[in-house]
This record gives sequence, C-alpha cells and structure tokens, in this order.
Amino acid sequence: MEIKEEYRIAVEACPTPLMLVAQDGVIVLTNRRFDSLFGYHEQALWGQSVDLLVPEEIRDAHPELRQAFFEVPTSRDMGTGRDLFGVRKDGEKIPVEIGLDPIQSDGTTLVMVSVLDIRERKAGETRIRRALDAASSAMVMINDHGKIELVNEQTGMMFGYEPKELLGQAIEVLVPERYRRKHTVFRVSYQNTRDRRDMGVGRDLFGRRKDGTEFPVEIGLTPIDGIDGRLIMATVIDISERKLIEESIRRKNEELERLNRELSEFAYSASHDLKSPLSSMVGLLDLITGDLDSGDHEEAQFNLKRARDLGSRLAGRIEDMLTLAKSDRQDDGWAGLSVCDEVATVWQILQSGVETEIRFSTRFDHVDPLRTVPARFHIVLENLLSNAIKYRDPKKAEHEIRVETWDQGGRFHLAVRDNGVGIPEQYQGTVFQLFKRIADSSEPGNGVGLALVKKNVLRLGGDVTVESSDEGSIFTVVLPRQHEDGVRPATDQILEVAQ
Repeated sequence: MEIKEEYRIAVEACPTPLMLVAQDGVIVLTNRRFDSLFGYHEQALWGQSVDLLVPEEIRDAHPELRQAFFEVPTSRDMGTGRDLFGVRKDGEKIPVEIGLDPIQSDGTTLVMVSVLDIRERKAGETRIRRALDAASSAMVMINDHGKIELVNEQTGMMFGYEPKELLGQAIEVLVPERYRRKHTVFRVSYQNTRDRRDMGVGRDLFGRRKDGTEFPVEIGLTPIDGIDGRLIMATVIDISERKLIEESIRRKNEELERLNRELSEFAYSASHDLKSPLSSMVGLLDLITGDLDSGDHEEAQFNLKRARDLGSRLAGRIEDMLTLAKSDRQDDGWAGLSVCDEVATVWQILQSGVETEIRFSTRFDHVDPLRTVPARFHIVLENLLSNAIKYRDPKKAEHEIRVETWDQGGRFHLAVRDNGVGIPEQYQGTVFQLFKRIADSSEPGNGVGLALVKKNVLRLGGDVTVESSDEGSIFTVVLPRQHEDGVRPATDQILEVAQ
C-alpha cells in the first residue's frame, strides 16, 4: 500500500510512538520511537501483522476486536478500565496505553495507533500500592459519586472483604444499615466543603463488616484532586480495643469512687464509733485505778468486766471492717454450685447458736447447679440468714424463716423471708449502707452484714432488694442465670429448730 509522503514525515516527527495499521491488520507504517519501544530495527515491522505485538493469551480474539473497530471507526482510547500490554521482540510484556484514530487515505480506512509506555507510571503505582498496603489503617478512596476506587489490604482485613470485591461499590456498603441514609447526606455535604478533617467528632462511628457485625471506628477525610475528578481518601482506624480499655477505665473509676465513699465511711467510723468505746475504756481504767487505790475490789471487778465488754465490742467492729475489706479482694472463681446443699450447710452452721425455737422451711424451684462464685454466694446467704435469726421478734409466739428460689426471665431469684421485727419504711433505703443498724435487737452487731450482702451481690452482677413491715422482712437476691446441665431440685422442706 502506497503511503503519502506527508504521512511518513508527520509520523516520524511525532514524539509519541505511532503505528499505522490497515483494516486487514497489516502494519503499514511505524516511526522510530515505536520501533525502539518494541525492540525492532527501523521499518522491521512494516508489512507484519499487528497481532505480533499482542499478548498471546488474547491474540486469537484480537482480529474480531479489530474488525469491530473498523465497522464503526471512531477516535477513542483503548482499554479504558483495564490493563493493556504490548509484546516486545524479546517477548517482554510492557504495560501501555493506546489511542485509536481512523484515517482516510485514497478511499481506504486506516487506523493510527498511538502507544504510551506506562512502565514508569506502573512502577510508581506499585510503590504507592505497597505503601498503602503497609499502612496499619484501612484506606479507602472514593469518587464524587461515592463509589470506591481504591482500597488497601488493611481495608479488606478490617471489613472482611477481598479488596477487589469493594472496587466500584458504594462506600455505604461499609456503613451500618441504620446510618446509610444519613451517611449519604453527610458525604454530599462534605464533598461541597472538602476540608481536611476528622469525621464524626462528638459522636460514635461504626463500620460494618461483610458478615454484618459492627465495630467502632475513627475516620479521617482528605480531599484529593485527581485527573478524573475530585476524590476523597478516608483513613479508617478500628478502635474496638481502645473502647474496651476506656470501658475498663470507666468501671475502675466507678470502683475507685465507691471505695473512696467507703473509705470516708470508714474514717468516720474510726473517728466516731471507735473513738467512743476507746474513751469509755480509758475512763473505766481510771475508775479501776481509783477503786484499787481505795481497796474497793468489788467495784474494780465490775468496771473491769465493763471494760472487757467494751474491748470485745471494739474488736468485733474492727474484725467486721477487715471482713468488708477482704471482700473486695475475694478471688472470682466461677463454678457450678448446688444452692440446695449450700442453704442446708449454712443453716446447719447458724442454727447451733440459736437459743429459741425457729421454724425453718425451704422451697426450691430453680435449676441446679447455679453458676456463681461460691465464696461470694456463701457470704450473701450466711449474712441474710444470720440477719433473719438476729432480728426475730420476741413478741411473737412463733419464729419463722423461709428460703425460696426460682428462675425467671433468665435470672436466678433467692428470697429470705422472716417474721421478725421488720425495718421501718423510712430506713429501708439505707439498710445496705455500711454501719447502718436500724432494727432494735439485743444481739451483737455493727451494721456490716447487709453491706457485705450488697457488695457481693453487685460483684456477682446482680441486685438485692428488701420489703419490710411489722410482719417481717423479705430480702430478694437476683443473679444472672448462666445455665449448666442441671435438674430442678425437690421443693418444700420444713425444719423445726429448738435449742
């Protein structure tokens, strides 16, 4: 085919590698830059099939594609949206960008092919890709339409996707469903302002994994002006671990506040409740000294007994304080516990000190065993039963204590009922406070037992309440129910205790 001289001159002078191809795929003209790019001597490609420069894996399909172009010849970039490669003489495949322009010559349609060597650009993209993939944060680039154009490997790992799965999808696929409508509004608003900023200041943000699970995140937004329009790079950090640490710190702070309150109560007790008996003991010792000087041994013996009683009360108060302090350090060894056996054991221990007849009964309607911390449960049960014994009503002919258990709403319930002296309504809100001793009783006590009950029930993740009148009191403990394989125990038992 004759090529006009002006075509030869123009093609040769062009700084871009050019090739002129006929409809049958024969190369009719190349410039030196094209020959050099593909490793051929000048004019060595003239008369060769263009398929020679096409990778082998698509060589068979190339004639059909070429024919389709000549049927509707229009100027266009070839391979938009996918990688294109050319094959050099030595067999090396090089990444290229290709432009196609139809040319009419003596009634024949030819195509001028411009080829750009993009190896350097691809190498730069590879370096950028490696840098992005090395980042510890997820990085997502989206276009003006909110479509994902690029993600790094960390994004795939964080959200549970293969990176290529996310390309072309709306960014909202990574947002929990309940926030997607608002997120679209926020995204459009940001695209109108396009300032570098952290996203979600003052509110909690969450990402959504492929499996639907959610996790807390922090997001930074950076606008980028790209060739194809305005882009946004979002940097996403998974803050699940930080949130767990913050929650742990919050709980510890609450615990410190509680301990500070108890410390204040302890200081008040030490300065007031302990000071008073100590002062009394000092006064009694002065009296005893005077009695001994005057030879009144009988009065000295009487005052010695009073001093000893005060000392015993003081020692008991200190022991109660130590018990309360040790309760905070109780090891939390969770295990299955037979509540029925525990009630029987505790009652067996306590009844030995009972000097009057008590009608003790039980009704068990729960599934045994209960998963709990046995040491803490023992403290709760022992103090509730001890309280019921201690505050029995001497005016009543019969003394009754009843333990009932049941499961309800996924929680274990235990109630200790008695017909004792009761607690006045105005004091029922303070009975679980340290050193609060409301009811009248001749039995020794320092107001620590119910504080121990409350502390240990809270540590077990439950709650305790009281209902009381002059007919008696009901203390109800509610604990989380973590079922193990178990059975429902026998219900009613009645024991008469008389010492």
